[in-house]
Amino acid sequence: MKTKLWFLASFLIASSLAAPAQRADGIYHIACMVQINDLGDGKQTAECTTHPREGTIGIGGKVSFDVVTTQELMDQEGAPEATDLILFLDGQALPGTHPVVEGQTNELLPPGAGDPEEKNQDRDSVITFRLTFPITRDLSSDKGKQSWTTLLRGMGKNREQVPISIGLINGPPLPSTYKAEFVRIKGPALALFLLLALALGIGFLAIAAKTGALRDKEPPPPDASGKPTNMAPTDRTYSLSRTQVALWTLLVVYAYLFIWIITGEYNTEIPRTILAILGISAGTYAAAVAVDKGKEQDANGVGATVAKSEGVFPDLFSIQGGAGLHRVQFGLWSVVLMIVFVVTVYDTLAMPQFDNSLLGLMGISSAAYAGLKIPENK
Repeated sequence: MKTKLWFLASFLIASSLAAPAQRADGIYHIACMVQINDLGDGKQTAECTTHPREGTIGIGGKVSFDVVTTQELMDQEGAPEATDLILFLDGQALPGTHPVVEGQTNELLPPGAGDPEEKNQDRDSVITFRLTFPITRDLSSDKGKQSWTTLLRGMGKNREQVPISIGLINGPPLPSTYKAEFVRIKGPALALFLLLALALGIGFLAIAAKTGALRDKEPPPPDASGKPTNMAPTDRTYSLSRTQVALWTLLVVYAYLFIWIITGEYNTEIPRTILAILGISAGTYAAAVAVDKGKEQDANGVGATVAKSEGVFPDLFSIQGGAGLHRVQFGLWSVVLMIVFVVTVYDTLAMPQFDNSLLGLMGISSAAYAGLKIPENK
């Protein structure tokens, strides 16, 4: 082991002559990956191995390395500290994954093992750090968002063998032949989310079917004799604007719970574009209510925009005389964005940042729906 460390020290000293400041290569070398073995009763052993790590890693987990350098290299101007290193998975630098130093050993080099030009130098020493890197997501920077999006989207399946190394955030990773099986979504966490999602979904459907929360509120038209008609809330037509704002709210809640349960990130970022979509949906709902209220007043207190329900899809997308193009366009565009939202959250474990042009299209679609709602009859 000592011979190997001296060889590594000589290699580091030689390679550092060409290594510029603030590069990890030439300063540090990965001696091995550390395999943690669970012995039971809370006891563990750490085994240094050159083989790929057994078991799996994932968000919220840890991975350990033994990293070698020399005192002479660490004393160089501009040399990074061991705690400046971060984790690289599949070639992606992961900001915020700075290590905890679990242990450090120093071993003197034999006489003459350092720089031969310095005759009276003090004996250099080989320093071995045992570093444990937490696999946490820091999405506060563009670099972090890009790295994690590229890593997670690049996985063709839920678990995959990925190259693993360490280095500085702006530098290349250290040479490494190690790989680890990265699990994107763990089974128990996914099962917990599905149970919560099922409970929320049943509650949402029960509200939609048993109450008038998603249905029109205006007075029904009079009967043949001109007398007001009593119509139960559950008999009224479904409202497209109410349904849309309810679905977007439910999807954002689902996304928040999914990210929190899978990653443990309870303070996950909700992008401004998602807030904008919720705002557009709420604005469309308010405009639709105002239009219906205006029709009610124009009819001298007798509503003319509500009718008996014919089913969810006919209620949402048809008007008197057949399908309403403005309703179909508004509903179709909403469904497309919802699908993109769901797929992106699943692939990246983060809420998407929609482009401003997409928000503009949604705004135009909402405005067209609200404007063309004025002359329509259900």
